[in-house]
Amino acid sequence: MSALPISDERRKYRRISDAIALQIHQPDEAANEREFDVAGLPEHPTHVVSLSPNGFKCYHDEVFSDGEILQLSIRLFPSGQRIDTKARVVNSGEDDKPNKNNRFFAGLSFIKLSGEHKKLLLEHIDGVARESFGGAVKLVNR
Repeated sequence: MSALPISDERRKYRRISDAIALQIHQPDEAANEREFDVAGLPEHPTHVVSLSPNGFKCYHDEVFSDGEILQLSIRLFPSGQRIDTKARVVNSGEDDKPNKNNRFFAGLSFIKLSGEHKKLLLEHIDGVARESFGGAVKLVNR
């Protein structure tokens, strides 16, 4: 049996539309940065994203380049739990919808997300799906 192609692997999990607090940092390779200051991560949602345990799509006011590595800090609601991780930009571009403040989009794939954080995301996504459908969703344990 062969491994799933990457496109199939990305779609293996449920995706939801969710409001999260998001802070994105573009590391400066020359400065050899190890971590970034996440003290400014808001206690309220800042972005609506299409979220899965493998990554998310978001709209932003900055343009990112395909292949670029970003450092992220994410706060989930209503739990307030925070995930700090890295992600690779897998697709990006300019939004073609007028009247948007965040006119660029980026599809981000998590890099080396810990098992604990992946489990946290799976539970969060399943909880949001249950709430959205009044508990009438059959969830699959993975």
